[in-house]
Amino acid sequence: MDVVTTIATVPAVMALSTIAKDIGFPTRFIPLLAILFGVALQTLQELALGGVGNWYQVVSMGLILGLSASGVYDGAKTVGTKYKHSKNVSS
Repeated sequence: MDVVTTIATVPAVMALSTIAKDIGFPTRFIPLLAILFGVALQTLQELALGGVGNWYQVVSMGLILGLSASGVYDGAKTVGTKYKHSKNVSS
């Protein structure tokens, strides 16, 4: 497993999820879509590196990466909303 591509998967999943939301995908399904993107990208990475040795490891790592991206996205959205609200109140 290549560390650089694994770390780069989280921002890639966030970007794909944002694109899906922007083109009209229902927002309530974005976390599920992030998990699917995580599993898909992790699978593609393993296939590109010479094949999948252990499917359980690939799927569980994809789940972790998708959930991480979903959590980072939701956290950033919450912080951005609070910051925007505090700027409007103080103005």
